[in-house]
Amino acid sequence: MKVSEWLVIHPVLALTIAGDSSLDDAARLLLHHPEGRDIFVLDAEGRVCGHLGFCHLASLLLAELSPAHSLREMVERITLGSVAEHMDDRVLCAGLEEDVNDLLHQHDIFQLHEKCRVEDIPVVDDERRLLGVIRLADLLRAAINEGF
Repeated sequence: MKVSEWLVIHPVLALTIAGDSSLDDAARLLLHHPEGRDIFVLDAEGRVCGHLGFCHLASLLLAELSPAHSLREMVERITLGSVAEHMDDRVLCAGLEEDVNDLLHQHDIFQLHEKCRVEDIPVVDDERRLLGVIRLADLLRAAINEGF
């Protein structure tokens, strides 16, 4: 099955944010869309340039709320910075014409999930503009039920 067909069968809301947004804005976006697990950072032209996962964002914000033990920790918490400063700029993207089965097996998706806590794969055009999202949980479900 092509990625383009997958997107029709398994539509997922893509959460996006600008790199100059605050981590507070990113947290609000995730809280407003509790089904979302990953936020894709878009540049000024709407191209995917980074990724900010729920676990990473939560760890940054929870660290801010915990008691500080040193002056350095207090300063770091005051200057958390922008989304672009904390995003992972290595984003595995899929194209519309890729085969979902190839995507699953060629990129070792589940190792990527374990290492980077990625739960969504952005689908992009040739210019890296976001067209949709493939959720890893849906891939796993299909692999079990349909034997990908």
